[in-house]
Amino acid sequence: MRAIIGWGAVLALVGLLSCKKDKPAPTASNCAGVDTLRITYQGYVADVMRQHCTSCHGGSSPSASLALETYAQVRASAESGRWYEAMSRGQMPPSGKLDECTLAKLNRWIDLGYPEQ
Repeated sequence: MRAIIGWGAVLALVGLLSCKKDKPAPTASNCAGVDTLRITYQGYVADVMRQHCTSCHGGSSPSASLALETYAQVRASAESGRWYEAMSRGQMPPSGKLDECTLAKLNRWIDLGYPEQ
């Protein structure tokens, strides 16, 4: 019997297979003097988004239809895995890869369960 797989399923599978990390995420120990114990959206992540993301991923026509202006939008993108993966691979922001300490803080925010405040 022949199985029929839709293009959506094929693309999802390719996306999952391509999510293999080349190297482990940076850790707090790589960032001497950086507080990564309690990272929140309001206390840190929102500023990173404003500095590096919302100029393209904001407004009435966000790039790739991905808005990153609110906590809910950023959390949804982070939960998908694509948000951190794009930054850790240096695909975003287009101005250049974020430094290791910023990536460590964003990774810690994810590990903490996306705290808002």
